[in-house]
Amino acid sequence: MSTPDRRRFLRHTALWAAAAPVVPVERLAALHSDASARGAVPPAPANRTVAGTRPQDAWVARARAEIPAATGSVYLQTGGIGPSPDTVMATVAERLDFQNRGPADPRYATDMARIEPDLRAQLGRVFGAGANEVALTHSTSEGISIVAWSLNWQPGDEVIISNVEHPANVIPWYVLRDRFGIVIREIDLTAGTSLFGEIRAHLSPQTRMVSISHVSRNNGRTIPTDESAELADLLRSRDVRYHLDGAQGPGCVPTDFRALGCDCYSTCGHKWLLGPKGTGALFVRSEVLDDVQLSWAGSHSHATMDYEGDYTLLPSAARYEFGTRALADFAGFASAVEWMEGIGLERTSDRIQALVDHAIEAVDATATLSVSSPRARPDRSGVFVLQLPAGCDATDLYNDLRENAGILASPVKHPRDFRLSIHFFNTRDEIDAAVAAISERCS
Repeated sequence: MSTPDRRRFLRHTALWAAAAPVVPVERLAALHSDASARGAVPPAPANRTVAGTRPQDAWVARARAEIPAATGSVYLQTGGIGPSPDTVMATVAERLDFQNRGPADPRYATDMARIEPDLRAQLGRVFGAGANEVALTHSTSEGISIVAWSLNWQPGDEVIISNVEHPANVIPWYVLRDRFGIVIREIDLTAGTSLFGEIRAHLSPQTRMVSISHVSRNNGRTIPTDESAELADLLRSRDVRYHLDGAQGPGCVPTDFRALGCDCYSTCGHKWLLGPKGTGALFVRSEVLDDVQLSWAGSHSHATMDYEGDYTLLPSAARYEFGTRALADFAGFASAVEWMEGIGLERTSDRIQALVDHAIEAVDATATLSVSSPRARPDRSGVFVLQLPAGCDATDLYNDLRENAGILASPVKHPRDFRLSIHFFNTRDEIDAAVAAISERCS
């Protein structure tokens, strides 16, 4: 963490108590008290201190004080859109202001031009890639589409996806099916199925690509790093491209691009890394850069060109970038990663897992709810999905919790599944309140 950002983080050490969430604490206490009276949740543990709230680790309290949305509601929607800390918002505003003091003036433009190469190097260092293997995108979806369109598809070629994918990793394949006649094979990655059994059952001589989620947004299932590496070896031996949708990966589970072994990894800045919307990254192994061909290109994709028809592409993954860029947003992305690093990615990952342990216990203590996500490490993540009883509509529940309880969670693909995205800044009390409210409304 840079000195200014570290000072901003530490400055809140003495102020975190004053920044505690007044409305959410009152709401949490009331929700838990009412639910306990009805027997919907177990009695509050003895270590409670004030009106149904547990003491927090100081570092968590400091971080919460720096994330406005974390104390403005029970925020369990990071799997959709993560809430940015103050320093990220301040960085974007400052860089945008700086840039517009003279957008074409080298005194400003030269400084702004350092944002992208510095961010590529930072993302590579933090997530196990070379700077030359990182392309800066605007979303996970953009990275997925770059990879999906990188092959010269022929009728009958096959792609393997799973039954727990986000639409971003489904719609591109529908389009390619309708346009080029490819065949989509779908494996079953619900909790408890065998990844290798499913892959081997669907691999064929026509398979050209496997594109599945590192962490599923629909059930939280995570592909462990060692399993991914083994799968990569299998697919590489068959000359099958291997892509991971990592929208729910970095910041949620440990992520090391090289160790995962995949050819391509698409991710974003606006979820678990708490960066600005409209930021993302695509990691591409340097060994396959020339095989992951461009379908979109433009100014800045090239190393050299003339107006007689000759050009060369950049020798790095930056070749997938082109056009005018939102540099202030990318600066905010860098600030978010730096902020998360300053707290400690291993520490935040460990806390997420501890909170998921608590969520499983809370759901198991109810009479009507069950767990849809994998229960055991390393197959699980902060994407925690519970199953509602028959007759409880997930969309209606989402609207009710949002409007009447200040709880932000999400329905997902299965009509009886409901997602709590549990990040390190959440608390056990918030999880108790959410589970109690869901149990009450679905009893």
